[in-house]
Amino acid sequence: MIGRLKAPIILAHGLFGFSRIGFGPLTLTSYFRGIPQVLRDAGNRVLTTRVHPIASIDFRAQRLGFRIDTYFPDEPVHVIGHSMGGLDARRLLAMPGWRDRILSLTTIATPHTGSILADFAKLKVGRIYRLLESMGIDYRGFLDVTRLASRRFNRAYGRIDGVPCFSVAGEPAAGDVSWPLRRLHEALTEMEGPNDGLVPSSSATAFGEPLDPWPLDHLRQMNWLSHARDESDALYVPAFYGRIIDNLVAHGFGADEEDAPAPTAHLAR
Repeated sequence: MIGRLKAPIILAHGLFGFSRIGFGPLTLTSYFRGIPQVLRDAGNRVLTTRVHPIASIDFRAQRLGFRIDTYFPDEPVHVIGHSMGGLDARRLLAMPGWRDRILSLTTIATPHTGSILADFAKLKVGRIYRLLESMGIDYRGFLDVTRLASRRFNRAYGRIDGVPCFSVAGEPAAGDVSWPLRRLHEALTEMEGPNDGLVPSSSATAFGEPLDPWPLDHLRQMNWLSHARDESDALYVPAFYGRIIDNLVAHGFGADEEDAPAPTAHLAR
C-alpha cells in the first residue's frame, strides 16, 4: 500500500520527455505511464510537469518552477525527477526562493556525473547539433549531460544543505533489460559497471543519499515495456515509486489522518 504525503508530489521528466501524448481528453501514453494515477489513488496530489524536451538545464529548470507555481503557488512540494529531470530540480533549488519551497528531492537514474553516451553523441552527431542551432532550436540539454559539463554543474550546484535529497539507480539483471536497451546495457556494463541501459549506477547515486537500487532499466522506470500487472510481480513498477513515498513518510513528511486529499483531476496534464 502506497503512503500519502501532506504536500504535493511533482514528477519531473527527463530528456525527450513529455507529460502526455493524446488527442483532447484521450491519452495515448504518458512519460510516467500510470504512475500519477496510482499515487493519486493513494490520496496524494500529483503534478506531472512539462518542460522543453531538449533545452538546457537552466531553461528547463525555469519552466519547471513556472509549472509548479502555476498549479501550487507558494506551496511546498516534493520533487521526484527521472533522468535529466533530477538535474532540472537541482538547478531549480539554486534559484531564489526555491530552497524553502522544495521539501525533498528524489532523483531516479539521473546522470549526476554525466554520461559517456552523451560524450559519444557529441563527437558523432555534431553536424546535427549545428543544424538544430541554425534552426534556432535549443539543444543544450544534450551537451549538459556530458561528463565535462557535469563537472562544471556539480561545482556550481553541489551539496544542498537543509533539503533531504535521495537518489536511486537502476540495476536490472541482463535478462530483464527491455529490448531497445540491451546492447547499450551490455556495453556500459563492460565500461562502467552496473547500469540501467543509459545511466551508470555510479553516476545515478553521486548526489544525495542513495536508496536501494531498482531492478528496472531506464525505460521500465517510466513503466514502459513493463509486463508486470500487480504487486505480486517483483518488477511491478508502481511499487518502486511507493518505496520513494514510504521513505519520505519515514522522514516525517506523511499526511496526518485529518488531512483530506484535495481534488486532483485538473493536475493530470
